[in-house]
Amino acid sequence: MSAERLQAARELHGAGQIEEALAAYSALLAEREDDAELWHLRAIAEHQLGRAELARTSAGRAIAIDAAPPAYHLIAGHAASDAGDPRAAAVHYAAAVARKPDWAAAWIALGSARIEEADAGGAREAFQQATILESTAARAWNGLGLAELGLDRPEQAQAAFRRALEAEPGFALAHLNLARLAEREGKFDEALESLESALRADPRLVDALLLRAQLLRRKRDPRAGGAHKVAVQAIPDDARLRAAWADFLWEAGLTTESVREFQRAETLDPTSLRAALGARLVLPAVYRDEADLEANRARYAQGLDELHAGMSRFTGARPNAALVGASWTNFYLAYQGRNDRDLQSRYGDFVAGVLRANLPEFFADRPPPRPGGRLRVGFLSHFFFNCTVGRYFASWIRDLDRTRFEPVVFYTNAWVADDTRAIAAAADRFHHVSGYPLHAIARRVAAEELDILVYPELGMHAETFALAALRLAPVQVAGWGHPTTSGLATMDAYLTCAEMEPEGAQAAYRERLVGLPGIGTRYQRPRTESTKDREALGLPVDATLYLCPQSLFKIHPANDGLFARVLSEDPRARLVFFGYKEGPVTQNFRRRLFEALARAGIDAERRTVFLGFLSHGDYLRVNAVCDVMLDTLHWSGGNTSLDAIAAGLPLVTLPGELMRGRQSAAMLRRLGLEALVAKDADDYVRIALRLGTDAAWRREIRAALEARAGALFDDTAPVEAFARALEDLAGRGR
Repeated sequence: MSAERLQAARELHGAGQIEEALAAYSALLAEREDDAELWHLRAIAEHQLGRAELARTSAGRAIAIDAAPPAYHLIAGHAASDAGDPRAAAVHYAAAVARKPDWAAAWIALGSARIEEADAGGAREAFQQATILESTAARAWNGLGLAELGLDRPEQAQAAFRRALEAEPGFALAHLNLARLAEREGKFDEALESLESALRADPRLVDALLLRAQLLRRKRDPRAGGAHKVAVQAIPDDARLRAAWADFLWEAGLTTESVREFQRAETLDPTSLRAALGARLVLPAVYRDEADLEANRARYAQGLDELHAGMSRFTGARPNAALVGASWTNFYLAYQGRNDRDLQSRYGDFVAGVLRANLPEFFADRPPPRPGGRLRVGFLSHFFFNCTVGRYFASWIRDLDRTRFEPVVFYTNAWVADDTRAIAAAADRFHHVSGYPLHAIARRVAAEELDILVYPELGMHAETFALAALRLAPVQVAGWGHPTTSGLATMDAYLTCAEMEPEGAQAAYRERLVGLPGIGTRYQRPRTESTKDREALGLPVDATLYLCPQSLFKIHPANDGLFARVLSEDPRARLVFFGYKEGPVTQNFRRRLFEALARAGIDAERRTVFLGFLSHGDYLRVNAVCDVMLDTLHWSGGNTSLDAIAAGLPLVTLPGELMRGRQSAAMLRRLGLEALVAKDADDYVRIALRLGTDAAWRREIRAALEARAGALFDDTAPVEAFARALEDLAGRGR
């Protein structure tokens, strides 16, 4: 091997002719296989060409020959990191700094690997050392901020990000991380200001473009759509931006346009799991009619077949990227009114196949629950704030006997509300993991060595659903916050309300069904201080008001005929709805309903009222001033029925074949008001009309609701049954 040939190879490399340099290094190695520096140079070239596994092999050969040079370990770490193995990367980086303790770049690399490993403490030590060695290293300060966040030290994180900007005012990532920190604290306007700074520094920073659009959506800002468009126009070939645009269109009720954009994203990146899921599994929020529903269900089933056939496309992603891609829920499937066990299980098997290939360590069996001591129970939720889930399931944590249980909460939402703080105070440990990489969240949950992990509302949030596909605890349990089977083989049990289930209910669930008494939780009776009258609430004063308080996407096309019959037979009747937050969803529902009413000869504009967003207090007041609640077929009221009962609003229900269509019926039976539970559609219309037109009977029902409400509210028996169920599932049954 001549020095001239090596010099020529180096010059090719320095000139950016990487392929030619790699070929030259390989030719030289054919003559001198024991040359560590040649293997090192080859590893650098392979790494630059994106050939991570080949680079790992070459770097390993260099180290095997001569383990002394720290640079050999650095490139080995880079290659391991790119191959999705942060643990091995951290080992190599640690070896590099051990050999050269004054190398700031290696300390920064070590800190970054430890961040990806969810080792925030180790990352903090590495980044601190880097800042000591190089106080103006913006990357080191930025990494230190991320580590401080991982240690739940937001003030220290903010200080570190600001030090990064002092060192380099145009460092876009530090601006982005300040935005993420502000978002985590609910300071959306401040976050948007930081994002503008990030985009001035780097107009093509994809994560900043994404976060800006997402924050505007969360603020219900009309500029959200424009922000998504700007992002796609700025970088039209970025699959993530296009998939986010598709998500926005879907949420807005523009299903056809959403599918088209997901398909474009998949064309841009055939390995994008998110795009592939969206192109095949998007379902509309509102169906035109039952035929449209059936057509969408068939398309969905075909999409599952296609995903299974192409699973190998998605099995080469890095761990966090795999979890992000798998962040999907089949939320709207449950509103079709059908038994979804087979479809959900087929989806569950698909996502498990993808994730098992990319995160095998999270599919190994966990040690069984410990035989003694307090039972360590984890709760993982995105909705532990002032909403249905927070109100329903907070008592599962607050009321557990601390001599028997050790509750540990993982909360993935940036929003912190009164219910959040109450839940945090009741937990032995509260992990606020909003904004953390999903892989880091999974590691943190696993590190708690839980006996049981509970997902109260599995199916309502995409990231939570992806985490639930992993095995993070020896026993994993789903609650009925979204009342349908998860379809996941990793869910060992499904907690439900026994009185709401039909005979043979197990046939609708993949999980083992475990029933709780009453409404399954200690639910505090909602109260309102609002005293507004009908006029102040935007309601007709001189009419019989039939309230349907469900979100519009929950109203199955089969309900339209019942609405028409009630309006036809009660000339004073007005139907009252709450409009969905995005215009097209409300428009699509109105169009379908109005066509059904028109066929019955009803002036829909005059006989319907759509209320906009109201505070919870005013929402409860609407219940109090209406005359009748019309429960919905296939998906009955749960929280909405409890609100109606608390407000003294009589309701009529027709129970369906599945638990999610039988909740109101179980509540009414528990109150001894079987007379409000219809036997068929004709009986439903009869009961509704009697409630609307017979004022004396309506007053009698209101009085009964007030007198008997204690059978539903503030009942402690369900939580004690929940506790016994946890002990049984952990093998500690009494």
